[in-house]
Amino acid sequence: MPALGEETVPPDEAAMIARLVEQNLALLNVDERPVRRGQHPKHHGCVRAEFIVEPDLPAEFRHGLFASPRRYDALIRFSNGESRDDRRADAHGMAIKLFDVPGEKLLGEGTTHDFILLDHPIFFIRNVEDYVGLFDALLAARRSILPKLAFFLPRLIAEIGHVYVTYLRKKPHELDILLDTVGKKPKTPLQEYWSTTPYLLGPQVVRWSARPAMPLPTLPQMTKSPDLLRHALAAQLDAGEVSFDFMAQVQSDAEKMPIEDPTIRWDEKLSPPRKVATLRLPKQRPDGVPLMEFCEHLSFNPWRCLPEHRPLGGINRARKDIYDKVSRKRHELNGVPVGEPSLEEFLRLHEVGRV
Repeated sequence: MPALGEETVPPDEAAMIARLVEQNLALLNVDERPVRRGQHPKHHGCVRAEFIVEPDLPAEFRHGLFASPRRYDALIRFSNGESRDDRRADAHGMAIKLFDVPGEKLLGEGTTHDFILLDHPIFFIRNVEDYVGLFDALLAARRSILPKLAFFLPRLIAEIGHVYVTYLRKKPHELDILLDTVGKKPKTPLQEYWSTTPYLLGPQVVRWSARPAMPLPTLPQMTKSPDLLRHALAAQLDAGEVSFDFMAQVQSDAEKMPIEDPTIRWDEKLSPPRKVATLRLPKQRPDGVPLMEFCEHLSFNPWRCLPEHRPLGGINRARKDIYDKVSRKRHELNGVPVGEPSLEEFLRLHEVGRV
């Protein structure tokens, strides 16, 4: 049994991760321009935010970003997991990029720091070996005649049906999680999100989450638009400020709160999440055309972080190369240079959107 904070790396994992990179590159739709992300291709806004570290944190939390009370400028990209139509059930993401974070990062150069969260507390893939199996099934689904015949179904549903027949029916636990994950129909992107996978917080291991911390501005009567979530986000942030509690749940039991199996939910009774920062989203308009184009070419990677917050577990070890190499290929195909954004450009585009 691994100890608290201990990873277990299979001897053939590097080869499996290389295979995953090949699979994800093969899944890119290179006939579309711009070539969009393989996962979370549609965003609802490019949101200006502040990440404000809590004062008086206990000593065990004061590491890396949280070493002392301070404020970071940030942007947030809210997204769909797959669907281009917000009216359809799907998974949803919250990607956070902090600016002007001093210190060397585990990936790339510069002063940005990323968090990637999902609107479900656990992930539907257990380990890298299962990741390879799932993507083999997904590639087969893309090549299959089944999705072409199922013209009356959303592509995601057709593909999940094919993946179920060929792979997931043998994994009922993972199938249940997948169906729960892609079955959500939120009315707004301003909802609760989780990291699903573990990270260091200094000598401790945590899972991150973000929870709305105040009553949200009332949603107006929304039209049934394919861009429903974009319109909801814009309306609520135009009405007033929103904030999230950014939380850390500490691993306290190595067996019940495993590092290498993100399909297991960490019991909040064993370890209640602790607020470590506030995400403040001021009143704004986050979906102007220049901002949406700016957000299209952003990249997020959980390894773009301080060493004190190193991603842990096989799924995170795979994400490092997958996200980096797919992003580089996408930028190459789109004729856009690879690089981290500047805070000055982001704020300038926000000012343009206010005019």
